[in-house]
Amino acid sequence: MKKGYNVNGIEHSFNLVIITFMAIKKFKVDRSLCIGASSCVVAAPSVYELDQEGIAVIKQKGNIKNSGSAEVKNLEDSSIDEKTLLEAAQSCPVKAILVYDENDNKIYP
Repeated sequence: MKKGYNVNGIEHSFNLVIITFMAIKKFKVDRSLCIGASSCVVAAPSVYELDQEGIAVIKQKGNIKNSGSAEVKNLEDSSIDEKTLLEAAQSCPVKAILVYDENDNKIYP
């Protein structure tokens, strides 16, 4: 949807994108993209940490730590909110964290 406004006779326009948000079901770290910037660790330290190679891993129940697909229900921190999970993914400078909804549609990036 295109929106616009006029300031001092100059027309300004922008695209308005409306996203319907569905619940986050799972997410994963793409090890080939991760550069170890640690922004996800800062944003959600109870969910992410860096492994011995300096790559982000997801902390899951049972002391499982990997970069593969992880469902929210299996996180070590089951009280983490979806807003924080999404913000952590969005904090990644190389978009290495992929987020999916309950229908396996990619939410981010």
